[in-house]
Amino acid sequence: MDNIGYLAISRAAMLQRATDVTANNIANANTYGFRAVGPVFESMVHQTDSKTDMRDMAYAIDRGTYADLTEGALVQTSNPLDVALVGDGWFGFMTTNGQTALGRGGSFTLSAQGDLVTVAGDFVLDEGGAPINIPPGSGNIEIGEDGTITDERGDRIARIGVFEATDIGNWNQLGGAMLAPRGGVVDLMPVLEPTMAQGFVEQSNVNPIREMTRLIEFQRQYESAMNLASATDELRKTTLGRLAPE
Repeated sequence: MDNIGYLAISRAAMLQRATDVTANNIANANTYGFRAVGPVFESMVHQTDSKTDMRDMAYAIDRGTYADLTEGALVQTSNPLDVALVGDGWFGFMTTNGQTALGRGGSFTLSAQGDLVTVAGDFVLDEGGAPINIPPGSGNIEIGEDGTITDERGDRIARIGVFEATDIGNWNQLGGAMLAPRGGVVDLMPVLEPTMAQGFVEQSNVNPIREMTRLIEFQRQYESAMNLASATDELRKTTLGRLAPE
């Protein structure tokens, strides 16, 4: 395979990666707090020698993904344990494997032990970075606009943590709507005056129609790149056959 074939394969690999990312966006179009993700590619320019008529070639290098941080729409659920952030900030979570992560998905529930958790069982963190536990007998709890949780008597239980995040658009996705830095360590920096809405959740910011259009385009381009690679390989075989017949 000559240089054109290698370039076609490089492009096909890039398009396959873009297709996978776009398909994941579509799959999470209904995941609360999910942020649409796009791939990041970089060109590596390779200088060729004097034996080719191409002075240099540019290969695509996968540099990870970035997240679209546009806020999703709020939808009312009337569930007292559902909370949506209004404005900047991120909820803090401790995943089931002990990793700290941030996210905007605010569909919470109580575990059998009274811990405030996500549907997947990840712990919701308070402003100090500790898991939140609702004591037995708290009754119908209220969650204030600042995240303060009170029992039915009005006694304070805890305050849901809301944190800032630097360069979170380049963090890794852990699945669902959670993000963690590539180094794996989250420096929890509380937002001083967060605003929340009890009984609401934030929807995904994925635009399904746009993502479906991209998916179709990526698939068409992938097929074109693979056809070019196959055609180049066949041309090479035919040329070698004519130059060195059996």
